[in-house]
Amino acid sequence: MLASVEKGDVSILVEAPTGISAEELEETLRGVPESIEETTELFAETPSMSDNTTEIDESTDAEDVTDDDLGGGV
Repeated sequence: MLASVEKGDVSILVEAPTGISAEELEETLRGVPESIEETTELFAETPSMSDNTTEIDESTDAEDVTDDDLGGGV
């Protein structure tokens, strides 16, 4: 393990094979901060499941299933 960072629920761990040069490691990690920012923005733009709920009626799909819906029976 070369480095690890933890902040709240987020952990980042960097591992590399023995003998990797600093230049190889730098090249490998190039673009990682930008990728994390892009991913964070995507998650921020995606509505959560609770935001996407249009109606709460306290029922479940299982309550609406009949014997005919289960299939495979005689």
